Amino acid sequence: MDFIVEFYETAAGSCPVREFLDQLKAGDPDDFAAVVAGLAKLRNRQYHREPLSKALGDGLFELRHVGKLNTRVIWFFMKNRRIVALRGIRNKGQSIPARELDTARERMHDWRKRAEPMRRTNFDRYLDEQLRDPAFAARFKSAGEAWDVALQIAALREKAGLSQKDLAKLLRTSQQQISRLESPGYEGHSLSMLRRVASVLRARVRVVFEPAERKSRMHIAESPASYGAKRKKTKRG
Repeated sequence: MDFIVEFYETAAGSCPVREFLDQLKAGDPDDFAAVVAGLAKLRNRQYHREPLSKALGDGLFELRHVGKLNTRVIWFFMKNRRIVALRGIRNKGQSIPARELDTARERMHDWRKRAEPMRRTNFDRYLDEQLRDPAFAARFKSAGEAWDVALQIAALREKAGLSQKDLAKLLRTSQQQISRLESPGYEGHSLSMLRRVASVLRARVRVVFEPAERKSRMHIAESPASYGAKRKKTKRG
């Protein structure tokens, strides 16, 4: 992992993002799993990009998720490769209300003054606690795979120098459809559509089935890798 993720805590010891997530868990388990999976992905540098995250200005970023409502977590970077989750929000609008950004800024400045290094963050402990629930663990894994598909499509599209509108035109579909394909909350992917996308973006789709004994589910992956990750060279004996 390149970074650690932690929750902002008030001087009194409360943890607003954790409280937000607990409420989300009670009301919408699927969106809850998607948001927690997104936070976990932020520990890898390669995910610090759209559609998972977006810069808001003044050092703030948002973890983006579009579900039944727009669910977001506002966060920022600290030294020593730390990502701090400040504020969780849900609203029907596309933009974040100014008061929410003001609250996030206040917490960012407060945390920078008070925070001390932690060997194991409160987010790690929270995630471990949630993963003890088999139902959540399954949703978490599925949500992580959905983030991977969305990010790979977006990365390949941007590498080709195409906007969502451009790609939609080439595929003879709508920009809204491309936006859905790049959303972690979308589960209507068809193999034929993914193949059409891959063909236009000069990639290919691989469908891999793995034995159930390995506790792994079917997943869809793009090849070649689109995140710029370096592959290790193997020495021949």
